[in-house]
Amino acid sequence: MRTAQVTFRPAGVTATVPLESTLLDAARQAGVSINAVCGGKGKCGKCAARLVNGLVSPAAPGEEDLLTPAQLEQGLVLLCQRLVLGDAVVETLPAPERETGSARATCPTGGFPCEPHVIKTRHDLTPPSLTDQTADLDRLLAGLPSPVKVDIALAARVPPVLRDAGFQVTSVVLDGVLLALEPGDTTESSYGLAVDIGTTTVAAYLADLGQGRVLASRSSANAQSAFGADVITRITHTMENPDGLAELRGLAVRTVDEIIAGLLAQTGVAADRVYLLTFAGNTVMSHLLLGIPPRHVAAAPFIPAFCRVMEGTAAQLGLRSLPGHVRFRTLPNVAGYVGADTVGVMLATGIRDLPGVRLAVDIGTNGEIILSREGRLYTCSTAAGPVFEGAGIRQGMRAETGAIYQVTMADGLAVRVIGDALPRGICGSGLIDAVAGLVRLAVVNRNGRLKKTGLPPGLPGDIAARIVSDGPGTRFVLSGGPPEISLTQGDISQLQLGKAAIRAGIEILLQEAGLDTADLEEIMLAGAFGSNLDPASLLAIGLLPPVNPAIVRPVGNAAGLGAVRALLSRGQFALASDLARRARHIELSAHHEFNRQFARWLVLDQPDPDLQARG
Repeated sequence: MRTAQVTFRPAGVTATVPLESTLLDAARQAGVSINAVCGGKGKCGKCAARLVNGLVSPAAPGEEDLLTPAQLEQGLVLLCQRLVLGDAVVETLPAPERETGSARATCPTGGFPCEPHVIKTRHDLTPPSLTDQTADLDRLLAGLPSPVKVDIALAARVPPVLRDAGFQVTSVVLDGVLLALEPGDTTESSYGLAVDIGTTTVAAYLADLGQGRVLASRSSANAQSAFGADVITRITHTMENPDGLAELRGLAVRTVDEIIAGLLAQTGVAADRVYLLTFAGNTVMSHLLLGIPPRHVAAAPFIPAFCRVMEGTAAQLGLRSLPGHVRFRTLPNVAGYVGADTVGVMLATGIRDLPGVRLAVDIGTNGEIILSREGRLYTCSTAAGPVFEGAGIRQGMRAETGAIYQVTMADGLAVRVIGDALPRGICGSGLIDAVAGLVRLAVVNRNGRLKKTGLPPGLPGDIAARIVSDGPGTRFVLSGGPPEISLTQGDISQLQLGKAAIRAGIEILLQEAGLDTADLEEIMLAGAFGSNLDPASLLAIGLLPPVNPAIVRPVGNAAGLGAVRALLSRGQFALASDLARRARHIELSAHHEFNRQFARWLVLDQPDPDLQARG
């Protein structure tokens, strides 16, 4: 088999691949982070990079449609569309920030309910003698208040640890199992990790199990994004490629390992003082993390391999950042597309125990929605698509340095950019703000059409000058650049589709519960993305029902904080299973009202006068 070498700058890594592999295949093999949200199908244009030199196939049909004129001038190509015909050198665009600190994994303040899973006991044992020939393990276990199980491998280590420590040791017991035996008194050092495995972002929280508090948090882009932005694309990869499941599992584990290593280095906590991990994530992400095929989630009737809590060890997961005996547990899933992350939101918000009618919405690729009516829970998931993560948008990007994340049009146009850098693109919150502003100014009509003629009288000149039509389409310029950052008609249409899916889900849950918009007492926006959205913008485009903006509030990465609660409290972990069992799941794809509601809410406003009146 003939091969070629592809070198990637600035990472400085090289992959050897068979001829006629794609440059994207080479990047994946080299471990280079590439944003291939369509899974390498040539539909998103996000895997652009500059070909420095080398032999590759000619431009593929449609490549020019996916790259901006500025990118083409820079010599950019789509990695998924170019075949390797010989040795090559590729320069990738600035990679997504691997650690974004407070931007995505805000470290919560204050304490949490503390009912530890892990019990550490100090033992000052009397050494054996001819008159006291008690076996080493029995001598140790006699100092515990209740019987425990002991692994054979650990039992073998008990004699040397006791003697090396002068019979002064600390036992570590996790739910009736002796997990570790440590020299000296280590009772004050007990740590765990709560991890939210998101489709786009993975966030982790390092917590002190004894004190019930989070010490540090960290997040990173999910490396699985190289195989697609949404779960369906990733499931398809596992079905079409013999090694696909192993690839995706390995990328998830690699991402978690990198975050954990960073947290331990940041805090100085020793890896051998970490004993437990809890994982939250949507149903498909839970399957991929564990290496369990999720193929039956992809098609009706959307049946997962498991919904219950799954347990194991760090060694079984393949984690290298922690000792192999460290235990992990997943929070339970509710259904094929309502996963442990949604259960985490229930835990973090306490929505079941709040009086009245409450709605929690996690706006993202899979828009999960929870409705609580006096403690009775209803859930659904909407296929909103990755538009809110910037995918499917011509110049869309994740919420990272260079992304326009806020747009205002009160006194002319003003944008804010993450990192106070030059704009490189626009992320989901900026997209929603921009469209909402144009809807308010009647530059975009209720059907989503970006006007180039018939503009409303009195439109500020700064806004009117940004409407450009120099080709087959019209665009609205957000930043003159270079590079120019614009909003296109296609971008608006993609937002309409995602918005309609979420609003349809909200309306159907209200119907199923026999409720009306006027009954809503609170709407909680969950997730790092949802927490950075302007409620006024969401209301302007009709993504949320017409309510008083004062009852809309962000609740942060509630899925991650739910995993923290489950990590720190046995009672909260048990509650997670109870919530998953009690929630009534509404499968929208089988609901007779979904198509009608979806079509109704494609409009970019609140079109129903009766609904307006009730709000």
